Amino acid sequence: MTDDDLTAVVSAKPDGIMLPKSNSGQDVQHLSAKLRVHEAENGLADGAIKILPIITETPAGVLAAATYAGTSVRLAGLTWGAEDLSAAIGARTARDERGGYTDVFRLARTMTILAAGAAEVAAIDTVFPNFRDMAAFEVECAEAERDGFTGKMAIHPDQVPVINAAFTPSAEAVRQSAAIVAAFAAAGNPGVVGIDGKMYDRPHLRLAERLLARAKAAGSQSRP
Repeated sequence: MTDDDLTAVVSAKPDGIMLPKSNSGQDVQHLSAKLRVHEAENGLADGAIKILPIITETPAGVLAAATYAGTSVRLAGLTWGAEDLSAAIGARTARDERGGYTDVFRLARTMTILAAGAAEVAAIDTVFPNFRDMAAFEVECAEAERDGFTGKMAIHPDQVPVINAAFTPSAEAVRQSAAIVAAFAAAGNPGVVGIDGKMYDRPHLRLAERLLARAKAAGSQSRP
């Protein structure tokens, strides 16, 4: 039913398509080929519509997480899901009695971060179904940002402000990152620089550059 779905939505000029139950990078390539046809039929530029696949909803998808690098310029990011995977493997629940993910689902989450890093695209955390529990949602957003996710899917509009607050770099983080980038540039981009008595090496520079890119994408929404 993919072509019927695309016929229904491409005329509305969506920014992107979410691809559920993606089993490998080949599924992204397949969808990309279909999108080229639908874009042409609707007068859209080739490649205008991006793709965000959910890569952990099947066991095969989890095991093929490394196949997304270089698949398509349409690839905007990678995200994951727990509910369909739990049904596919027969797990009664994805979380333990304390509310944390069990090992299988922690692996799926980790594979998503690593696969997104390998593909050099955004890592987007999965939904938090209990949209009434904002305190727990804020904690999960903070943990996701800490671990390298750059966004999170929302299941309810009330979650959007919390997501924006958690994943938009703070003004202090932007200032620190800008200082690191400036110090490397001023020193001729060496392997290491010193700022206020602390040493920073190339991985710190890369992290600072990534944070500044996120801040730029967020525009004026940087947190105080």
